[in-house]
Amino acid sequence: MDLLSFAYPVYEKYLTWQIVRESSNIPRHVAIILKETDLFDPKGMEKLITALYLFRKFRVEIVSVYVDILKTDPALKAEIASTLKARLEKSFSNLSAGTGYRIHGVDGEVNSTVPGKDFFVYVSLGFGGRDEITRAVLTILDEVKAGTVKPEEVDEKMLESHLLVNHEPDIMIRSGGQKLSDFLVWQSVYSELYFTDVNWKDVRKVDLMRAIRDFQKRKRRYGR
Repeated sequence: MDLLSFAYPVYEKYLTWQIVRESSNIPRHVAIILKETDLFDPKGMEKLITALYLFRKFRVEIVSVYVDILKTDPALKAEIASTLKARLEKSFSNLSAGTGYRIHGVDGEVNSTVPGKDFFVYVSLGFGGRDEITRAVLTILDEVKAGTVKPEEVDEKMLESHLLVNHEPDIMIRSGGQKLSDFLVWQSVYSELYFTDVNWKDVRKVDLMRAIRDFQKRKRRYGR
């Protein structure tokens, strides 16, 4: 056994001990930003499932996954989203009991949903935050026009209730780059950001555990 093979499990146990020691400061909601190529790679899909198991192990309650589909042709983008949805459904079918999920397509429509008890996964296939906010505003305008909502009743809470994800992520994780994508624009305004240069298919458990541990060490200011 080489030194690296010996050191890795020891380091993993050490990180686990550190995270559990501060279990009161575990992120409740984790968001992950991926590229379409990440999930077309078998290793990338495997890494996602491993990540979900890991987050649930540490009692994270919600994981939001954004798959950035770069193609601009609407028909091709829809085809890619449909293929990824099928792959995700197949992979998610093996998740632990009590895990729920909801997969949104390129127009924000719900393509697939399964109820959950203590762990829930939201997936957005190419439907970004700016489109999400625009759709929410247009929906509220229609409700005002229909008379079901009064103009003076429109506030932040109402807008939030019309968003794809109604929960604010505690931490946003982006692998293989230093830029955030157009995801949960409204919800992530006070989220902690974590970047790693490692591409998603090469992400290890310890890389994700480092993200959790880094979150625990930070003092959140919520914009103050």
